[in-house]
Parts: sequence; C-alpha cells; structure tokens
Amino acid sequence: MDITRREAVRRLALLLGGTASASTVAAVLSGCEAAPPPPDWAPTVLSEEQLDVLTVVVDRILPPTDTPGAAEAGVPAYIDGLMDRWVEPGEQERVRAGLDALAAGEGGTPFLDASPEEQVALLERLDREAVVARASGVTPLPTFGLIKEWTLAGYYTSEIGATRELRWLPMPGRLDGDAPLEEVGRTWA
Repeated sequence: MDITRREAVRRLALLLGGTASASTVAAVLSGCEAAPPPPDWAPTVLSEEQLDVLTVVVDRILPPTDTPGAAEAGVPAYIDGLMDRWVEPGEQERVRAGLDALAAGEGGTPFLDASPEEQVALLERLDREAVVARASGVTPLPTFGLIKEWTLAGYYTSEIGATRELRWLPMPGRLDGDAPLEEVGRTWA
C-alpha cells in the first residue's frame, strides 16, 4: 500500500505532537525527501562548519543503532535543501545563527570538541526548551525545535527511514491486530 502525502503529513504531525512548521509541511507535500547526497554535493545555505555541527546534531537526535542514523540517511543535505527552497531568508539567518551559537558550545568548549555525553546533555536542555515553547505557542519556534522537526521529517521520508526503520512492506502479510509488540518489533509504516 502506498502512503499518500496527506497521510505522511498526518503521521509527521502525530510524531511531532500535533504541529509542524509551514516549511516542513510544504517540503513534505512537495515530495522533498532525504537521500544520501552525491559525493560532490556542497551545501547551498549552510557553511561547512554549520553543516559539521548539523551532522552531529542530527545523529544525536536519531543515532545509528541496528539501522542507519539520520546523517547516513542524508538528513543534513535534506535540511540544507529544505532551507534553500522552503525557508524565508530571515528564518534561514536565524537557523544559521542558532547553529553558530551551538557550534560555540557552552563553558568555553566548542560543541564539536565536547564529549558525546556533553553534546547530548546540551541538546536535551535545548529540546526541553523547544517543547515548552511549542506547548505554549511561542513563535518562532527555537532553532533546535526546527532542527529536530526537520530531522524527523527528513529521516522518516528517506528510503532508509521508511523501509529500514519503519520497515515498510509494499505487500504486507495478514493483519494481526493483537500481535504482542515483542513479536512485531518496530512500527510498520
């Protein structure tokens, strides 16, 4: 069964707690999806340092496990393309400034030089702030909130996210609505 764009947006909204930014919805509706970039790819909106920070951030949000992480699924290139085609210049600048601030890190340690545990701790704090902002209707959403939203949209619209993480089957077997989760494992798209 093919998933329609409307269904993809509905599932993304559920994943994000009921809301999604206009740029995310526009990108998903246009068919924008993550894919590993070609070897000669270069970012169009982000600087190389911003791309390096973003690559680490998306892999902290969705790290590789028994399936590839967000970076391997092409999410950094997806986000750069989304920003290039769907995000207003003022918002682009705000996101780039947020990535620059994140690159500077906290306590004098640049983000990329921090330990994975320190990076995760910082991102968890930023995530809590974004959740509070989203719940209280603050606009614009904090930069990390947008990056997380774009990461989830990019990953789950990528071939890796849709087929290996969600294990999409074009021709599924019989429906067993009462299967124990231990037997099923991951969610099926």
